[in-house]
Amino acid sequence: MIFKKNKYLLNFLVILILASCSTTSKNFNANSKGFLIEDNSKNFEDLYSYQSFSIQDLEKIQKVIDSQTLDQKQQNEAKLLKKNYQKILSKKSYSLALQPDHKYSKKLIELIYKLNLPIKILWSETDQITLPENLLSQKINGFCSSLYEDAIKSINSEISKNSAPLLIIYAKEFSSYIEDFAPANKNFMKIQYDSSNFQEFSAEVLGVKLSEKRFKKIDSLNPNQNLNFSPRPRSDFQQVLILLNPQEYKSMIPALKYHGGNRFQYISFISSLEAIKSSAELIDLEDSWAPISFFMSSRINKDRSASLQGFLEMGALNEWLLLQIFRQAGVRSAKINSITGTVIYKSNVCTKRAVPLIKISTDLFFS
Repeated sequence: MIFKKNKYLLNFLVILILASCSTTSKNFNANSKGFLIEDNSKNFEDLYSYQSFSIQDLEKIQKVIDSQTLDQKQQNEAKLLKKNYQKILSKKSYSLALQPDHKYSKKLIELIYKLNLPIKILWSETDQITLPENLLSQKINGFCSSLYEDAIKSINSEISKNSAPLLIIYAKEFSSYIEDFAPANKNFMKIQYDSSNFQEFSAEVLGVKLSEKRFKKIDSLNPNQNLNFSPRPRSDFQQVLILLNPQEYKSMIPALKYHGGNRFQYISFISSLEAIKSSAELIDLEDSWAPISFFMSSRINKDRSASLQGFLEMGALNEWLLLQIFRQAGVRSAKINSITGTVIYKSNVCTKRAVPLIKISTDLFFS
């Protein structure tokens, strides 16, 4: 890694120390033998995430190919994986222009160190990093659509499986997305969340309060008779789509489940994951469906102590960085098991992302 201006080195001193690679020289070569450390904990499936690169990775891929345990499709995918790793590792040098004061420069430095590649950082005050202000709601250069838009496609695919009407609970900030969740020939109701009491709001929108009022009227007709009563939620819809601010999901979903039980299918927007800091906090979303990649769920299962703070933003940033590497290495196509979903890269066309919808459960993350 080459620093063109020493005065910017101090801005990244903490990151360099954490990476165990600091220098006061103008030149730093990340392609030294000591830098290419084998990660023995990385298994074959992890290689599809393209998180770091070493000669040992190529050996692992070849061993799997030689084992003859893969079917024809998997064999072809493994051969493409090997070809891509060969191209990436054979390139002598990569370059990336960054601005010292750009909001994502420090995070990009962290990701670059993890890649284990000879990447030159070219500091420039004028060159613009082609990254949007918001990595989730705005389209990143090179992708066909934003992460929000990809999540909407995934949720609409799930919604369309059920012909029953849909209830949408939304915060004012997400009102512009409502029409995106209105599939053809499907009735939907929308209710804006404007309360401070999640329990009362949930009882109201699910019709529990109305059920209680009806019971009180019936009970008042014959006060001497003891009637068994269990409030019934509404039955004119089966799916509840929730578009709220990140912190609000932690109280809204438990409140809805308290009054509605398992009668409804609760579907959370991707904003439900933006405030998650640890895997334990996912319990608040239990029994709801959320846009989480299989790769991310697997990582949580393997390491329950892993921090999830900002993981979606870092995942999107890492995807953009990989696109720069692929283009410079001459990679023609790749399937990436990413934190945000499955990323399909093809040179000369925009990159697609498939975001799966997963039901949050203790079995999924804590088996």
